[in-house]
Amino acid sequence: MSHRGRVERVATRVFRNDWSALTPPATGRWTPELTVSVIIPARGGQERLDLALASLSDQTYPEHLFEVVVVDDHSAPPLTLPDVRPRRCRVVAAPDGGWGAGYARAYGAHASTGDVLMWMDADMVVCPEFVEAQARWHHAHAECVTLGRVRFSDTDPHEPDAVLAMARAADAQGAPDTGGRHDWIEHLLDQSDDLRDADHLGFHAYLGAAAGVRRSLYEAAGGVDPDLDLGQDTEFGYRLWQAGAVMVPERAATAWHVGAASTARTRLPSERFRTEVLAELMPHPHAYRERVPEARRRTPLVHAVVDVAGAPYDLVRGCVDRLLGGTETDLAVTLVADWEGVGAAPGTFEGPQLDLRLIQANYLREPRISFAASAPRTGFPSPFLLQVPVAWGLGELALSRLLASAERARAGLTELFLAASPTRDAGVRLWRTRALARAMRVCGEDEDLADVVAELHGRYRIHGGEGTLTDLTLHRSVPPPPRAAADTLLPVPADPEPDGPAEEGDDGTGTGRTRRRWRRPRPRGSVRARLRGLWHRACRACGRQMPDDDPDGGT
Repeated sequence: MSHRGRVERVATRVFRNDWSALTPPATGRWTPELTVSVIIPARGGQERLDLALASLSDQTYPEHLFEVVVVDDHSAPPLTLPDVRPRRCRVVAAPDGGWGAGYARAYGAHASTGDVLMWMDADMVVCPEFVEAQARWHHAHAECVTLGRVRFSDTDPHEPDAVLAMARAADAQGAPDTGGRHDWIEHLLDQSDDLRDADHLGFHAYLGAAAGVRRSLYEAAGGVDPDLDLGQDTEFGYRLWQAGAVMVPERAATAWHVGAASTARTRLPSERFRTEVLAELMPHPHAYRERVPEARRRTPLVHAVVDVAGAPYDLVRGCVDRLLGGTETDLAVTLVADWEGVGAAPGTFEGPQLDLRLIQANYLREPRISFAASAPRTGFPSPFLLQVPVAWGLGELALSRLLASAERARAGLTELFLAASPTRDAGVRLWRTRALARAMRVCGEDEDLADVVAELHGRYRIHGGEGTLTDLTLHRSVPPPPRAAADTLLPVPADPEPDGPAEEGDDGTGTGRTRRRWRRPRPRGSVRARLRGLWHRACRACGRQMPDDDPDGGT
């Protein structure tokens, strides 16, 4: 998948997905400029492909501005071009090494040349305005993703000539319709005012059988996943949504599946597939993600970023360990610092360089931790980017509450401050990835990015107490203790140890009973052993030979 693309700057500011702010030109009353590539993945079915190409041969969009690319997905015998077809039309064979709808769609996008990419299935016939009705939106706004209207017809037409006759009689919109349609899409459109009021699940309306997107946005979203033969539309729609797409249902771009509307063609992928495969790649919807073990979650719900440059080791531990130990576990954390500089100065054993080495050694084997020299601009493909100043420690429930508030308010930016903090930018910020991506395309040099995000998607602020947000500079030498597993905890004996007596307190039930406090046994010499262990791990992390043991503990 390509990540080369960067979407052009746009002039119109669309609030969330309210596409009614856009004013595309009326069909038949404008002069197109962008080139369009219509991509048709196909395996066999030559007769129905002939009908599809016949319907594309009579489009209202200028023929010199659009091409048709048929991707032959290992058909036997190979597919050929019929006599009735668009002027610029070609068949490309999918390379060996892959197969399926996702592979063919991705290869077709790679082999095409248009500024706008459109897809349709090989068993479809389309109305004469199919290309033009969608392309006008892409001329008006580079973030648009157009969604054609898909219907089913199991009777007419049967021959390419009948397709042409129907189009030239201006009767395409009245073609035979059996009533078959994608019910979940129709329901979503009805519930969201044609996606103008869509929530975080608006991407479920995306269907690759009749859709269009600017190439720049396609590449910015990473392109269609060639490894997915089923569910690639849902997964790609999810990434388009996170990249800031404005999804527009275009009912004038109608396409009909020719043939019976079988259940397999009209329903969503099975619940098992969505749970076992798609939920690994998509944190939304939550209902399916919750069933996926943490080790298999390839795209986290939250991408947290902590700038640790110049921060003491204990302060970083206090911040990061609280993040990892919270109730919300569907997250990844990036620690930002000059990590290459650490390895380039092997003779530095004190000051900030030593702290960075200890930090890297401590988290080197933590699968949710990564290291970067610069902070990511957005959380893509994760739905949220969390920015945590290293001096702040989040409470156990803080991130879960932030996420709940962001979804409830549909906010593009959710901010958490101490109740007594008067500083505007001193808190924790949870950015919605799609809002942040779109704000970057319209934000002026003199504008504050947070204000633009608020204008495009809304802002929500929370004032938290000490249990929610803690100033770690007051406790910088004492990182929070890690969670202990049940089988490693020992009861404190009744007789006092040298460490001090066991603590007792009311169990909170109002019965007057007491509860015993549990804690880890403290082995003698543990502080010295822990420091030496961290030192050895730091040496291994930077490739330095480990120092010999010194009975005096010196280095």
